[in-house]
Amino acid sequence: MYLPDDANPRNHVGDRNFECPHYVFCLDIAAANMWPNFTCDFCIYKKTKEDKKIEELDLCAPGWEDIWGGSG
Repeated sequence: MYLPDDANPRNHVGDRNFECPHYVFCLDIAAANMWPNFTCDFCIYKKTKEDKKIEELDLCAPGWEDIWGGSG
């Protein structure tokens, strides 16, 4: 999975689409740019939905095991 060229998270308060398959990549962009907020409101993928399973999420952050259990 990758961030398509036409995805465009914006540094703006607004709605986010947590079910978008590109959400994690947009979140990375926001974090890398130290945005306090970001929105999917201006993105063509703002209504795209993809069901996620817990096993598919990247849960390698420190402390993950303490919260959710498992070995990461």
